[in-house]
Amino acid sequence: MGNRTFRYNGNTGCSVHKVLKTVHPKPVFWTREEILFVTGHGPFPPFLKRFHLSDSDSCACGEVGDPIHYATSCPLTLSWHIRKPSTSLETLWYQRVLENPNSR
Repeated sequence: MGNRTFRYNGNTGCSVHKVLKTVHPKPVFWTREEILFVTGHGPFPPFLKRFHLSDSDSCACGEVGDPIHYATSCPLTLSWHIRKPSTSLETLWYQRVLENPNSR
């Protein structure tokens, strides 16, 4: 398998923890797209760079290409933007976005 070293960068799981603070036995019925948005997995530059599938974590516009960037501020996705949350209300914002079918 080779001699690979994986480093914990302190951010693993943080995006999901913003939405789900604790583990519940009740299932959460999210779509695949919602899971990708919350976790940041999938075709996002930081995820691809993390697994050495890309050389950069930047969007084509030059900013870091995380899900929040595409949903709120990227000029390439302007017609789909939603309002960016303040840092203090980010947890509530994630929960409201996932509960509201219109924001999906």
